[in-house]
Amino acid sequence: MTLKSIRDQYRQQLGQIYPEWEIDSIHSLVIEHTLGLSRADRVLRAAESLEEKKESELLDVLERLKKEEPIQYILGKTEFYGLELAVNPHVLIPRPETEELVRWILDSTENKTPRILDLGAGSGCIPLALKKELPNANVFGLDKSPEALELAIQNSKVLNLDVEFRRFDILEDSLLESESFDILVSNPPYVRYSERIHMKSNVLKYEPEMALFVADADPLIFYRRIADLGRDHLTPGGLLFFEINEEYGQEILELLRSKGYTGVELRKDLNGRDRMVKAQKG
Repeated sequence: MTLKSIRDQYRQQLGQIYPEWEIDSIHSLVIEHTLGLSRADRVLRAAESLEEKKESELLDVLERLKKEEPIQYILGKTEFYGLELAVNPHVLIPRPETEELVRWILDSTENKTPRILDLGAGSGCIPLALKKELPNANVFGLDKSPEALELAIQNSKVLNLDVEFRRFDILEDSLLESESFDILVSNPPYVRYSERIHMKSNVLKYEPEMALFVADADPLIFYRRIADLGRDHLTPGGLLFFEINEEYGQEILELLRSKGYTGVELRKDLNGRDRMVKAQKG
């Protein structure tokens, strides 16, 4: 079997799941990961026959893709803000809009040595990206999941980025009275269970439910709790950043204002959806 015939099989067998451009993107990632070939190499060597072992690996990946398993979990890695991060089904796959949130944080601070806390760190994508860009910052990432923390710590070691990760339940635990931060950021669970019907099946089948969903009865529960933590632990003038459900932008703004935050701002992502909020401790 040749590289071209493998590509044709990917297009044919995944055509009911993904658009062709996405299939080609997935195929490119798989070929680069499995064979180490660049795009130019793939074109030049399209008619070459593959070793039986490599052919088997490529077809095994295809079978997993047909079951809608995300390519990031299959390869065990993804790119985020210029970093290669390990990912697995214990953590959400980082999204481009979260990169936009990181950029907003960096654009909003002139302090080169801030203390930064990420609540719900998952793979560690946000605190690790911030530490990379602000090497003199003191950065912390907290998460409820021991498996997520294990992966975040692994990522920090591989990337040689000094971020302190520890276990923390946002709704149950308290920070030490002495802990203070200049920046607090969170991408908490914000998808209502009633929204499941509109979500892609690959997300529902493989990504961690605990990191995605919040009860319809109180969809702002995490934002309210984190806003309270920020009120107690942000330094004067400290900044709070959220990634949000686009349906609740105005409600979150009102929540933050009611708790004394100032300069509250709602920002759209590149797709024009209300996706990020910034506020300052008054």
